Amino acid sequence: MAPSHAVWLFLILSSYITFGTAQIICNTHTWDSRVLHEYCTVAGGAAYGSPACSIYRLCDKSSAASPFLGAGLCSLDRLFVTLCADRPELPECTTSQLHPTSTPGQARCVRVTGLELWSTEAVRSALVALCSRDSGSSVTAVCKVCNADKCDTPDPLLAYTALCTENPTATDCKAWAAFCAKETPAMAAALCLSPDAAVLAGTGRAHIALRSAAGVQVSPPPPADPCIQEARQESCKAYTYPKSSALADIDRLCGSMPDMPGCAIARACESGQHRVADKYCLPFVLLATLCHDMPGMRGCENYKALCKQGSVVQQCIVEGPVPHAPTWSQARKAVFGACDDHPMGGCANCTSNNCPDPLASLADICHEMPEMAACNGFWAFCEAAGPQDVAEWCGEDDSKYLPSMLMYFHQRTQELLLWKEWRPRTQGQYLASVLIIILMGVVATGLKTAKGALVLQWNHQRALKSEELRVVSVWMPRNDQITEIVAKSALTGVSLTLDYFNMLIAMTFNVGFFCAVIAGYIAGTLLFGHVLENYAAILHQRRRDVAAHLKRRRLGEAGVISGGSGSAVSLLANGNGVNGGAAALGVQMIEQEEEDAEEKLLMVVEGEGDCNCVHSA
Repeated sequence: MAPSHAVWLFLILSSYITFGTAQIICNTHTWDSRVLHEYCTVAGGAAYGSPACSIYRLCDKSSAASPFLGAGLCSLDRLFVTLCADRPELPECTTSQLHPTSTPGQARCVRVTGLELWSTEAVRSALVALCSRDSGSSVTAVCKVCNADKCDTPDPLLAYTALCTENPTATDCKAWAAFCAKETPAMAAALCLSPDAAVLAGTGRAHIALRSAAGVQVSPPPPADPCIQEARQESCKAYTYPKSSALADIDRLCGSMPDMPGCAIARACESGQHRVADKYCLPFVLLATLCHDMPGMRGCENYKALCKQGSVVQQCIVEGPVPHAPTWSQARKAVFGACDDHPMGGCANCTSNNCPDPLASLADICHEMPEMAACNGFWAFCEAAGPQDVAEWCGEDDSKYLPSMLMYFHQRTQELLLWKEWRPRTQGQYLASVLIIILMGVVATGLKTAKGALVLQWNHQRALKSEELRVVSVWMPRNDQITEIVAKSALTGVSLTLDYFNMLIAMTFNVGFFCAVIAGYIAGTLLFGHVLENYAAILHQRRRDVAAHLKRRRLGEAGVISGGSGSAVSLLANGNGVNGGAAALGVQMIEQEEEDAEEKLLMVVEGEGDCNCVHSA
């Protein structure tokens, strides 16, 4: 692209003097940081008042500005893209497309998002409007040099953000609010928070602008005062380490080792979710936690001098480290040891030699398998610090700490069974769950047995009545069947529900629970497997007794007294032919009825045999 084309491109971009979405530019240029330093540090220069240069001066490690900005704001690409959108006439901007970062044919395009506050003119306009609307004493000093007549402030962005931090609800501060919402106040503390930017007013909760090791280095804290040099002096008893110094130390420590548990606590404090108690979010408490973990790191010099043995400074006692907080080495050792034994959800973010947040991973592991030996130190931390005071890791949060679903046979104490409330966490709860699962199998088998017994009873009653069944349609139940159908449906529904509950429990692949499901059905079969067969035999005997009773009564009515049917016929036949024939006919009728009754009994027994299946629904 020719230089003139680049000029036109940046002129178009710079024409947007109102606040809007951040500029997104395809960057194929290797920026020269020395040029940016010259643009932004020469007072009175063409680019000195640009918002990009204001941010650069806050990011510059030689700057004494505090609090600091996060690495995302201090990116060289973002600062240059923002500056060129504001000042496209700068030489570095007009030649930015002439030096690709890779060889021809392999050119790559890096999309860079500029900053929300990018236009000098837009910032000046907002500052003038803000000064014209607000005549309060807090803005008088700023507005003396920037009003409707003129605006000679050398750094309009800092002046504008200073007014907005004092009056964040002002109409002309909407652009500032959008910038802070996108970049987050914690990472843009110098622009989005009050002068005591590290602490939210009224709560004392630290908001630390933590940086990665690759980010911009922070300035050292203010020079040590006499109490840091000699903390044994009685006059230093009430000494308080400055919050800004503590925050600078924390920033340095967490910039070097962001995976320390103390840094995880600091990040939870600045998240604003209030899952860590205020007392643990005090800057000095966080610094103490970090320095007890890594006392040899740069950033702990002042703390060690202030709280050394024999120190009389009460802050070292009152604002001590978070009780029993795991150290970096302890947390990593516990995570690696637990993950070697059992693959769990908390192991997903860790490799064999790296774990970006060992405290969070350890919390996941210990909530999933609380009985593991590797979790003893973690639970000691929760007990000492208070589960509700460090709820980010120790609180029972079902949205974070549900047991993972392992699709292979395994053995662990904590498992999710049917409902999120049914989750055994201890060995006692696990044993109780096993007994409940066994009972479910026994009850399911018992219900099926009860259903079969009812069918036997109903068939027995029909056999005794010897009534002819009048069936209108195969689909229409008889009146006497309606109650039976309702009872069978209810028993089927309950037994099937228990069966499917047991199936879902078996699908957890937990060895103990799987064996409990099988044991439940085995126990149910041992208890009820013979019941239907015995009950059918009892009912059959009752019907035989009834049939024998009816036979004796009918024989008596026909005049047969004793000696068998043959002798009875002979006696009756000796009287006369008519009476003898009638007697013989009566005996034949009785014998036929007996045969019919026996056939009906056999039919009932065969029907009962079809229902004698314990595990059928």
